[in-house]
Amino acid sequence: MPTSAPNPELEVMFIDFDCYFAGVEMMDNPELRGRPIVITPTPGPSGCCITSSYEARAFGIKTGCRVSDARKLCPNVVNVRARPARYIEVHHRLIEAIESAVHITSVDSVDECWGQLMANERERSAAERIARSVKAAIRERVGSVTCSIGVAPNRLIAKVVGGFNKPNGLTIVGRSELPGALLDLDLTDLPGINTGINRRLRAKGIATVADLYERTPGQLREAWGSIDGIRWWHWIRGDHLTGPKTRRRTVGHQHVLAPEYRAHDRAWGVAVRLLSKAAQRMRSMDYVAGKLALSVRYTDGRGFGDWSPLGGTGDTVVMYNVLRSMWAEAPVSDVLSIGVTLLDLELKAAQLPLFERERAMQDLWGVIDRINAKCGVDTVYMAPMHGERGSAPRRIPFGKPPDLRLADVDE
Repeated sequence: MPTSAPNPELEVMFIDFDCYFAGVEMMDNPELRGRPIVITPTPGPSGCCITSSYEARAFGIKTGCRVSDARKLCPNVVNVRARPARYIEVHHRLIEAIESAVHITSVDSVDECWGQLMANERERSAAERIARSVKAAIRERVGSVTCSIGVAPNRLIAKVVGGFNKPNGLTIVGRSELPGALLDLDLTDLPGINTGINRRLRAKGIATVADLYERTPGQLREAWGSIDGIRWWHWIRGDHLTGPKTRRRTVGHQHVLAPEYRAHDRAWGVAVRLLSKAAQRMRSMDYVAGKLALSVRYTDGRGFGDWSPLGGTGDTVVMYNVLRSMWAEAPVSDVLSIGVTLLDLELKAAQLPLFERERAMQDLWGVIDRINAKCGVDTVYMAPMHGERGSAPRRIPFGKPPDLRLADVDE
């Protein structure tokens, strides 16, 4: 296991936007400030709460709660319909504001990002000054959206301590303060230790953070059953080690169909639109696809799934013909949900087309993508999705936020 050079007291700044979707709604609608609100993808009592404000959480309203149940807990709760495109737009403005104070090394999701402090930024006073500058930049350039910041020797510790004083908090924990600052936490409070890993650790006699800290690298490797255990030995001591290198392997979209799109012939148009969205996203990242997978769930509870090779292509027509062949094998019935996924992605530069037609088609789709980005969603589109162009709108971006330059339908 390679080791890094001795780490400084502080090296990483983690920034987490507080109740992000609710924060954006309160910023845009001052009358909502201080009130218990929930954000849902659809209006009505059957909607599911995808997040809630701190005022709503005080009543026990949690993510995943139905609006009808939230109203039982808090009759005055306000149901706000989600606006995905607005959340993405504000996210990009927030990133620009933060960049004016500290360089962002990585954006992990729509409401989280982190930066690695430079050598002259690692003294506690300098790190605190920068963190307060981040908050000021957000306030001045964006608005009332708040963030909680953790500063620590590595990403794991920074993320953990960033949650100590929410909302609008700032917590700084140096390397020399470990493990003391973590000892009151449960193991599952540490990012990456889920209930399954927790059971495995308990079977090895590791029930607390103190137990975790006392074990040797070899004991943790045995407990995890992999080299990840050694990484954890370093991480909880503040060492700045990276995990295994990863790269994107899939791009896909899944969608639960509105009732008007569930008839089998209309569902086919939705499947083509999902494929078009996935193909455009993939090309924007300069990838080509090796496989195409289709999954279908029906209103009667049945399911269908299949995949087929693509041979490394960015040509939507090739993908469409493969999708049509798989769809022909699927049962003919009313459809509840569809998933279309492009797999085994490779960089386009590593898969040079052998034939002139392949090169021409890849260039053509690049032109079509630029037209749609400039002129609007589905200005140029596959004919089978003609009646379903308004289906499968942009959804809440829980992971890395999409590029708003990629045209899409907003709900």
